[in-house]
Amino acid sequence: MDKIIPDFNLTLTNMILNGFELDPNYYGCPANVSERPPSVRRPYWGIWFFTSGVVMLLLYIPCFFAIVFSPLLKTPAYKTMLVLAIYDISSIFIHSISTGILGFYGIPFCDYPRIIACLGGVALGSWMGCCIASMALAVIRICDLSMQMNIKKYFDGARIYIFLGAFFVYGVGAGLLTKPVIFTPTYMSWFFDPMVGKNPEFYVNLPHTYNNILMAICTLAFYGFLSYLGFKAGDGSTSNNSNTRKILLQSFFFCIFHTIASVLYAYMQFIAAPPYLILVSQIAWQTSSGMFRVYCVFDTQQNNQEVGDENGLSESVFVRAESFNNNINE
Repeated sequence: MDKIIPDFNLTLTNMILNGFELDPNYYGCPANVSERPPSVRRPYWGIWFFTSGVVMLLLYIPCFFAIVFSPLLKTPAYKTMLVLAIYDISSIFIHSISTGILGFYGIPFCDYPRIIACLGGVALGSWMGCCIASMALAVIRICDLSMQMNIKKYFDGARIYIFLGAFFVYGVGAGLLTKPVIFTPTYMSWFFDPMVGKNPEFYVNLPHTYNNILMAICTLAFYGFLSYLGFKAGDGSTSNNSNTRKILLQSFFFCIFHTIASVLYAYMQFIAAPPYLILVSQIAWQTSSGMFRVYCVFDTQQNNQEVGDENGLSESVFVRAESFNNNINE
């Protein structure tokens, strides 16, 4: 029953309400030091994750402010991108910068249990917030490319703020009300099991599993359909072919990394994975909500600048719907 019903005693909310003390029944470290999670230093991978995280952050912050001050922030796509950017930046702090520091020094859970649990809660909330916001952005992109879709009206006007509020509730709720992930330097990754000798079934996080399975399916479905619309919209012109190629490439790579991260992290909760597969899942997480998204946001801003130079206004590939829609209908 423990693995079916999330246990409130394992959540960050319970820790906060108890004076930032973790429940010793689940997170208490053995008195015998030899039975605690080992301290394994991973200096090379630590340097990689930390350095790449700092670079991603330096690239992302200017893009973030470009979104904030863009006149296109009034569109549903840009509002969703802003929420996604917030979750992405918090993700970068965990899956790259914090992972790099903890791995470089080989810091196990029992050395700093409260700090690592808090980081794990932020990591989980950021990941699940990124998932739901990414799916919403895919739907909005589809609506922009196919204006005949009736669901487009649900994102117009003030209605989009209902969705944005739901994204925050979903992410923050996941971070505070479900079991956090815990860093393990041995595998240079994050697991729900703190590996302190308790029953691993105590730490199974079913909301995370359901989220990942659903997101893997939706990612392939939505971004696959988006690629189809982008391909169908090509009319042979250089500009449209260029936009089509960008949509196809962005959709393809996002699907690959997001699906790998979703499936592997769900898989690792129930089945022991080899070290190389664990590392692949960590890099996929880093890429899907870090490296690749920096490229997408930067590319969008570049498109805006190019169109703004030509037409005296800013316009995004996400809101060039009319020309794409005309091509689809032909």
